[in-house]
Amino acid sequence: MPLRPEQFRLTLCSAVLLAIAGCGGGGGAGVADSAVVPTTLPSTTNVSTTVVDGALNNALVCMDTNGNGKCDADEVQGRTDVAGKVTLAVPNADVNKYPIIAVVGTDAVDADHGPVTVAYTMSTPADQPGVVSPLTTLVQQTVASNGFSTADAAKAVQDATSINTSLFQDFTKVTAPTDGSISAATVARMLVVTTQQQSSAIKDTVGTSAMDGKTITREDLDKAIQKKLLELLPSILSKLSDPTVREAITPADKETALLAAATALVTASGLTPDALPTLVAVNTQIATAPTATPEPAPVALVSLAALTFTDASNFYARHFTRSIAQSTLDVNKTYRFVDRRMQNIAGNLAKWGSGGSPARNSDLHWNGAAWVNCPINFESVATVDDALGNGGSDYCDKLSVDTRTRASFSIADKTMAEVYAQARAAGYTNLSIADPVTALGSAVFPAGSLITYHRNTPVATAISYYPAGTLSPAGISNVASQYSAEVAAGGVASTQAAGIGCNAPDTSTNGSLATTLEGWIATKTGTPCVYMQGSITLGGVTYPSELANEWWGNSTAGIDRVGASSVPGFYTGRSWLRISFTGSGTNPVTYYACKERYSDGSARNCSAIGTGSYTITTLGDARVLSLNNPPAQFAALSYDKVWVERGGFVYAGYQSKKTPNNSARLNTAAATALLTQLGMPVEDPSVPLALTLASYAGIWDGHDTSKTAGTNTVRMTVSRDGSCGTDCLLELNPLTGAYTMTTSLTTCLVTACTYSGTLNFLTGTGTGVYAASPLNPEVLARR
Repeated sequence: MPLRPEQFRLTLCSAVLLAIAGCGGGGGAGVADSAVVPTTLPSTTNVSTTVVDGALNNALVCMDTNGNGKCDADEVQGRTDVAGKVTLAVPNADVNKYPIIAVVGTDAVDADHGPVTVAYTMSTPADQPGVVSPLTTLVQQTVASNGFSTADAAKAVQDATSINTSLFQDFTKVTAPTDGSISAATVARMLVVTTQQQSSAIKDTVGTSAMDGKTITREDLDKAIQKKLLELLPSILSKLSDPTVREAITPADKETALLAAATALVTASGLTPDALPTLVAVNTQIATAPTATPEPAPVALVSLAALTFTDASNFYARHFTRSIAQSTLDVNKTYRFVDRRMQNIAGNLAKWGSGGSPARNSDLHWNGAAWVNCPINFESVATVDDALGNGGSDYCDKLSVDTRTRASFSIADKTMAEVYAQARAAGYTNLSIADPVTALGSAVFPAGSLITYHRNTPVATAISYYPAGTLSPAGISNVASQYSAEVAAGGVASTQAAGIGCNAPDTSTNGSLATTLEGWIATKTGTPCVYMQGSITLGGVTYPSELANEWWGNSTAGIDRVGASSVPGFYTGRSWLRISFTGSGTNPVTYYACKERYSDGSARNCSAIGTGSYTITTLGDARVLSLNNPPAQFAALSYDKVWVERGGFVYAGYQSKKTPNNSARLNTAAATALLTQLGMPVEDPSVPLALTLASYAGIWDGHDTSKTAGTNTVRMTVSRDGSCGTDCLLELNPLTGAYTMTTSLTTCLVTACTYSGTLNFLTGTGTGVYAASPLNPEVLARR
């Protein structure tokens, strides 16, 4: 570490000739002293910074050279003036080397919000000292937590918040946007209020003991809060999009709305006094560089990464496994691992590799060179931890490239109930047991058991889509739909003739399958069909619609629904986020928030909430449409919506956001013991994962290749136990996908017919042929 000014002076003193009696005064040296003391002291650079929520007066600002999150007496420091400004005389060797922190105590005054009532701390990266704010604090925490460069960390925070301007500027001097995009000042204030509320909720833990015996300090709380804010960003943005915040007119009303929103966030955040002992121990271990140790001999490993357990016949589990060969490091110090998932519903066990369900193992993503997916037993790659305890992984061929920090603790001889309760209290909800008292009893973890607290942060995520629903109108679950030009034009239905425009027959359908982006874009005009006031009766109570009952599904594209369905009525209480391709400028987009009709979930009575644009990019043999400048409401989603034109269809796609993910994982000894206690199967990392009958669960639509889509359709419903419903008898080999089906469906043209072929689990497609007249080949697709 470079010498601080005080240390430099002491070093000079030690180098003075032994004939000199003293250094710096005393000893009777008189004029002789002044003759030998160097006239040139270490040169410094003035580093100016501004501390803002509003401009903060009397905040203590310093260069945090030891990284402990506070201003120590030997660190260069100063107090801000009424404009929030301070200049630090920083030794040249330290300029842009250490982060700057601002301790905002209760003796500070915020120019916009008055005296500070709850103390908090902010920071900024070493190479961006000009402004210290709540937004720069997010960036610095991302740098510290994940080892990101400042630029990459800033991009990650911008992606998470939808702030389109620089995070390192004084946002109090910037005019608020008028296009519906997020206001940096509003986000910053929400972060401060949430920080203060969270600090008040856990302040009494200062002075108590962490899980590792360390005494919890004020700085430990600051670090825990700042990490939690990164995780809460989607929820914070969702709160900011609430009408009570957006529509607040006076500063006092906005502050009241922000305080209420922050209180709700903190109540649900999971950062409680019970969580601090574990979280502080995790943060301490991660922050302490480990002592270098020899590489261990490769062994077969299992890590239980997720568990949802109801009983031995109903559960979900996810394991990461490594055989001895996969654990052997290559020349780049990387190892390989396999993702294994299983789901048991009513005793029917399905196994697969990636994706949230067996069918989603067929999702395709762009790996930079091709559209790919990952079959079961696909080997992802990870690096060993470096000297700072950081590692990384390339999951599923660049589906997600992550950085990783982790801390491990022995749980040998501890009861399973105690360890489970401790992890849950700390907010690690990836492990969930419906009745832990009964399920775990007094069982104890054996020798060698470890729990590891992981924090994964994506550096890059791939554009992906689910290639389903292309065979017939019955299978449009993931293919974008569009209406005819006359329906898309909208209008007042009562002024249009029967069978025309908003009264056309296809308004009662989902429209037709989109085949090109341009054709699809042309139908998203943002012009609703307006009908007469409607109503719905629920429980004997009649609920009317608004006077103008507007249907927007005809001329907008759906993004997702947000909010919870609260009370019955004509509308559900949730909002549809939607878009049209209208507005000014190149490739314009208008963003909407719409009501959701209770009866069918359709979008009604939309309001514009922002404007932006779209970009179309060519990726291999596909073209991808992505959105720019989405409003605050969209930041609450865990993904960005895209549309992929490929193979003659336009698919709804997605790109996961780069949001940190925390998980508590059990090693081989601990996982084996827990799963055995619960009566669940134990994974053997040396035996490849094999599909089961229930892995094929879902609907496989088929049609005769000699006829147009939608005619002579045969639908084979493979249920979770491997059968195909009441209409047929099915024999299915899960290892090969070969099947034989006997059905009495009327499409057979005979009393019964045999239908045989092969289902491809990974691609979600299949082939078959009738063993009855007419003998025509069939194609199938899973949806």
